[in-house]
Amino acid sequence: MARGAKRAGGRLGLILVVALLAGCHVGGDEPADVQEGDWLEAQRGPSPKEAGGRTRWVQTIRSAGGSDAPVATGHDAQGNILTLANHLTPIDFGQGVLDAPSGSSVLAISKYSPGGALLWVLLLQVPRTTAGAFVRGQSLAVDSRGHVLLTGVHSGGLNLGGGALPAGPFLARLDEDGHPLWARRLPTTATELAVSPHGDITLAGALTGKVDFGGGELSGNNNPFLVRYGPEGALRWVYVDTAARGVPMDLAQDDAGDLYLAGGRFLPPSPLLSPFLTRVSAEGEVLWTRQLEGASGLMMSVAAHGDHVAVSGSFTGSFVFLGRPLAATTTRGFALTYGKDGKERWGFLLGSTWGMVMMDQGAGLVIAGRYAGGEDFGLGLGEPQGFPGSTNLYVLRLQRSTGKAQWMRTYRSASALPVDLSVTRHGASTLVGTFRAEVDFGAGGTRAPGPGANAFVLQLEK
Repeated sequence: MARGAKRAGGRLGLILVVALLAGCHVGGDEPADVQEGDWLEAQRGPSPKEAGGRTRWVQTIRSAGGSDAPVATGHDAQGNILTLANHLTPIDFGQGVLDAPSGSSVLAISKYSPGGALLWVLLLQVPRTTAGAFVRGQSLAVDSRGHVLLTGVHSGGLNLGGGALPAGPFLARLDEDGHPLWARRLPTTATELAVSPHGDITLAGALTGKVDFGGGELSGNNNPFLVRYGPEGALRWVYVDTAARGVPMDLAQDDAGDLYLAGGRFLPPSPLLSPFLTRVSAEGEVLWTRQLEGASGLMMSVAAHGDHVAVSGSFTGSFVFLGRPLAATTTRGFALTYGKDGKERWGFLLGSTWGMVMMDQGAGLVIAGRYAGGEDFGLGLGEPQGFPGSTNLYVLRLQRSTGKAQWMRTYRSASALPVDLSVTRHGASTLVGTFRAEVDFGAGGTRAPGPGANAFVLQLEK
């Protein structure tokens, strides 16, 4: 994600269903009688598959655990890449096994230069007083000074220089060189994190039971919440969605500091989640909510820049977008765009699932996910080769204002999983994930997996 906001890693199980793009599109500039094939023909343009997105570099990380994985990635103002991951030692970032007791649960924060050089790695761990000692990262963001914000949860004893923290959720700040500045216990788990241009920190999650963020006790029953703190952790405000129970899945922030919370809400009498997007001002005031009425599912990913807000998710049922019904009898994905005022812009259906969305500070919108070999992406991009099943990776760049495809890159693998996406202000993309079968990232040949977990950091040109 772009600087300032970062999605969390708690959705890793749901990312298993990220898949291909299909081509059912609606948009504000398209005449009402234009058919899908006509629109796709207009999107083809000159060779979008070869126009950009070449691999600049790729790094791999290998560790002992079979289920540990990257959680999040982000960029600082200089284009350096930060990553957050959960691992089981021993762990090797490509420069030899790091010095840590074997079999330890560690939270790893790493920083790479724009050219792919590993600048530093910080391993956080708790005392192994019990067999179940653990620490897990959940979300990451990078502020304008290059400081790293992260949330997580631990079994007790985590010490970032200010004394051991009690067990449970925590929020921490590191400087640009990975040195801890401060850490504090949180009253409840925060699965999403964003930091404003002025350094204010916003956390998101689901409020259950009685919780005091510092301004008095609040109660909830799985209600989405936002809480904003100042740069040093002083409470600013708290927003709780008391209208409905729900599940927040992603958080984005625009240039003015306004927030966009995406996820699913329960709308009685239906027992199923319905996709929603809520815009909340930098002062904590709800400005609007968009619900995909008639659809069951989730908005899984959101990005915002300028006057554009993009979301991706999956659904069954039907909903109306720009006056046109979009329907699915089995699970389908979608990508939709809105204006900052909440007005619908353009959108299209994905294949059977969804992709991660990000924007640069120019005119680009990037989507990354998985696809099945031989399936038609739509958008005039043909049928990319790959293995059966949604095990192959793709990165797709669109023109933000129209949804027109600019380029697409695909990476064949029998078992690969994208976890998070970040895009620099100038349009370079970083994708992190895992692979358990050979995959060719287009830089130096095929990468073969080793024992245990195999993570990758992939950097693409604009």
